[in-house]
Amino acid sequence: MLGSPPYKAKDGWVVISATGREMGTRLLRIVSGDPDAVADTGTFTRRMSFDDSPRKQVEAWCLAHTVEEIVAALVEADIPVGPVKTIPEVANDPHLWEREMLVKMEDPVAGEMYVPGATIKMSQTPGRVGPVPTPGQHTEEVLSRILGYDRATLDQLRQAKVIA
Repeated sequence: MLGSPPYKAKDGWVVISATGREMGTRLLRIVSGDPDAVADTGTFTRRMSFDDSPRKQVEAWCLAHTVEEIVAALVEADIPVGPVKTIPEVANDPHLWEREMLVKMEDPVAGEMYVPGATIKMSQTPGRVGPVPTPGQHTEEVLSRILGYDRATLDQLRQAKVIA
């Protein structure tokens, strides 16, 4: 596999995932400019080595191009690629908000906050995100309904400061 670690571009970083000989060959042809280049998947040790020639070619090519140029070239060649984004960039990405991958939520303690949304989208059973329970919020319900403790036992636990 050619790719894996993030590669530095002129103006940021990208992640490339050229798995298999065919995809690796397409990547090598782009980065080397040689239309006859062929990826040699080689041994596991060679593939994982950070000083092998193909990886160096990818690194050099990325350093000579912007993130936008790299993404455009590799998407056109059907090679998985993506920009590495900072936390503020992710938080301000309109696509993530449109897909509800990030959602605003009101937390009873923290107030308004941004949290990851439901990652799997289903048309008939949409996911939902709710606040994290406050400490002790469900203690009585768990102890009484699930574990069967009666009111007297709960009162004893409260008096002994085992529960709030």
